[in-house]
Amino acid sequence: MKVLAALALLALAFPAAGSSATANPCKVVTAADATKVLGSKVAPGKAQTLGLFQSCFYSAGTKSVTVQTRQIDKADFVTSAKANPGPVVAVPGLGAAYSAAGGSTLLVWKQGTEVTLLAFGVTPALTAEKALAKSALARL
Repeated sequence: MKVLAALALLALAFPAAGSSATANPCKVVTAADATKVLGSKVAPGKAQTLGLFQSCFYSAGTKSVTVQTRQIDKADFVTSAKANPGPVVAVPGLGAAYSAAGGSTLLVWKQGTEVTLLAFGVTPALTAEKALAKSALARL
C-alpha cells in the first residue's frame, strides 16, 4: 500500500501532459492477462480514478494486479519514474521502462501513455509485471 500512496503523490508532482484521453487500464491489461499471471481466474476488472491515474484492479484469492494509466510526455515520465521509491532501474526490452521499489512496481511508457503495474502475491512480481507490460504495450 505504501507503493500505491507514493505513486499517487508522484502523480500530483508530475501532472499529465496533453489533452488525449487516458487509455482504459482494463482494456490495456485484460482479465485474461491477469488470469494468466495470477494462475487463477479473475473477475472483470474494477475500474476507478485515482488522482491523475485511471486504475483497474484484478484479484484471485490473495493475489492481485493493479494497472494504472495516465497521459504524460516521455521526459516527465522518466523524471517521475526515477523519483519512485528505490531502487529504480531501467528494464531492457520494454522500451521506456523502469522497475521501482525493489521490483514491486513496473512503469512503462509508449506514445504518451504511462502504464504502472503492481502485482501482489506473485513471486517474483517483476516477472509477472513484465508479462503484463508486453500485453499492455501491444495494445497502446
